[in-house]
This record gives sequence, structure tokens and C-alpha cells, in this order.
Amino acid sequence: MAERSSMKLLIFDTILNGHHSDYITYLIDYWYSNQLPGQLFVVTPRGLAASLPAEYSASSRLHFVEITEQELHLAQNASRLSRAFAEWNLYIKYAEQIRPAHAMLMYFDLFQLGIWLGKKSPCPVSGIYFRPSFHYGMTASLKEKAVVLRKKWLLKGVLTSSALENLFCLDKSSVPLIQEMAPRVKVLPLSDPVRRYDVSDRDVAALRTTLGVEEQRKVLLLFGYLDDRKGIEPVLDAISLLSPEESSRLALILAGPITDEYRKVVDARIASIQNNAQIICHYKEIKGAPIQALFDGSDYVLTLYQRHVGMSSIVIRAALSEKPLISSDFGYMGALVKKEALGIAVNSESAVAISEAFRQALRGNITFSLPAMRKLAEQNTSQMFAQQILEVIAENTATAAH
Repeated sequence: MAERSSMKLLIFDTILNGHHSDYITYLIDYWYSNQLPGQLFVVTPRGLAASLPAEYSASSRLHFVEITEQELHLAQNASRLSRAFAEWNLYIKYAEQIRPAHAMLMYFDLFQLGIWLGKKSPCPVSGIYFRPSFHYGMTASLKEKAVVLRKKWLLKGVLTSSALENLFCLDKSSVPLIQEMAPRVKVLPLSDPVRRYDVSDRDVAALRTTLGVEEQRKVLLLFGYLDDRKGIEPVLDAISLLSPEESSRLALILAGPITDEYRKVVDARIASIQNNAQIICHYKEIKGAPIQALFDGSDYVLTLYQRHVGMSSIVIRAALSEKPLISSDFGYMGALVKKEALGIAVNSESAVAISEAFRQALRGNITFSLPAMRKLAEQNTSQMFAQQILEVIAENTATAAH
């Protein structure tokens, strides 16, 4: 029987962009700073270790294993069906080499077919489920209904796997229904982690100056990976509906990485706007304190995503900076914004509805609850996220050891 000090935990992810590297880092930070027992193996694409403190790589209990570029290329360029098994097989390969007591799959959605119908895992697994959508009960097109039914059918199959022990859900509203589907698997709500950075008023003012934000304008921030799911085009269409006087009091910051192809689409839409709005394109990946300065320096944060499924860390970051949201009214995020009074929720596919929300913002008529924002921020720290996951897995491994 293995001692706890020699037990191995595996964290596995085939993606490092966006929130993936942040979530893994939160787990490593918590495990390392709290001196949790055992050996931690982190298997990811190349580059994670270099972004972390040097003492992590020097630790004899923390091991970074890089998935080869060739393996990733072959798996991620396969067909959609083949990819589900190819990436699961990558996990199996490394899990069989490491032989951990437990494995944490950072993106459960991607591995569902593999868990259900693929090779047997050499150890129990847990996962983070990002995009459940079958519980929203919305009226949808036949195509969307087919997607919902397929997701539910797939999840039911995965939940029969003897390897799956814990399923963590960022969309907390999905937990009761999924738990009913799987009495044996532990289905748990999970905090959506955001790390606060200390920035001064001077830092915020300096960033606004660098970006060229004009005085007397209300600043709307649209932050994150900029693609067509973020609602950028309806937002720009909504701005074009504002009067010259209204638009002269508004600035929009588009902040985040964007593909060259989609940049052309956005830039063309911006060029077509014929009023006095200031639109600032900050097309780059932003990390650390500058994120905090962007949010602190804005007046409103936009989460006008197109039929978005699940939660968004942008909601938490806005709460952390105590900034009201102009949000989509769809799904869990829309319900949360309305229930907790985090701002205003509108039809994010309607430029007319969005433009009216912008007018309310310019008039200062969007109400919000500061206590609710502060409570939400406290419930969704990086420490809370890591603690929830690692404590549950520790209980699993301790039970298995006895």
C-alpha cells in the first residue's frame, strides 16, 4: 500500500492557451505553497514550466512532462471524432508511464468519448466540465436541439465509466441535473478562478493615457480572445446606431489576441461606423497586472457573447473590479447577471437592444449591487478553485489507500 508521501497526482492538458495555463498554475501554486504530500506530475504542451517560478522546476516533488509537438500535431489535426480518441490515447500513454493514484483532466469536454469508449484508464480520473447546455430549457432550432440531445447522450455514456470519480462544473446550475444522471460520480460546483493584482490609480491612469482614451468618455471594455463568439460585430453595429452626441461620450476598448482573418472583418466594421465613438483596438495577449488595470480603468464590461454556454471568468473579473456588466441574457451567465444584479442582461444578437443598453450606461441608469459583486469575487478566487479540486482528490486517494 502506497504511503501518501509517495502518491502521485497527474494533471493533464493538451492545451495551454487562454485560461488553461492559468488554471493549471493555480493548482500547482496551491499544491506547492501548502506542501501537499506526494508527487505532482504536470503533463502539458511545451512552455508551462518556463512561465513559473524557478523553484518549482527545482523541486524534487514537482515534475513537468512535455507532450511532444509531433504527438500534439497528429492528435489535434485529426477529424473531430478521431481527435477525441487520439487525445485520450495521449493521456493513456503518459498515465501508463507515470502510474498516478489519480489524474485530473483539465478539459473534460474534450475527452468524453475516450473515457466512455476508449482504452481503460490506469487510474481514477476527475475532470472540469466547461460546456453543459442541455439544462437551459430554451426554445432552439432543430439543429441546436440535436446538439443538446447529443451532448446529453454523450454525457450519460461517460458517466457510466468506472474510472470517473469527480466531475467539477463551472456552470453551477448544471450540477443537480448531472448528479441525478450519475449517482455514483461526485458532481461538484467549481469556482471560476480569478487572481487579483494590486494596481494603483497611477497605473490605471497611465494605461488610459497609453491607450489614448479621451477624457469625458464612458469606457466599455470587451476583453479576451477576440472571435465571432464574443459578439464584437453586434456591439459595433449597436455603436453605429448611437447619435453623434451619444457616441461622442463613449469609448470601446477591444483588448485581446485576434486572428489576422477576423481582424480584417472587425477593422472593416469599425471603418464603416460614421459617428463620434472612440474605438481602441488593443490587439495583443494581456497577462498579469495590466488586466487588472484595464478592468479598473473601465466603466462597464461587456459579456455580450453569442449563445454562450456556461460561466465566464470575465464576469468574476468585472465583479473583482466592481464594474457593472452589459451582458448576454442567455443561459447561466445571463441568469446570474439578472439574479445577482451585476448589471444589465440583453439579447446579445440584437444591435437595437445593445444600443439601448449603451444609452442607459451613458445616462448612468444601469443599477448593480456592490455587495453581490464583492461576494461573487470572494467565492471565485484562484485559491478557492484549487482547494476545491485538490481537497476532493486528496479524499479520494486517502480512501483508496485504506
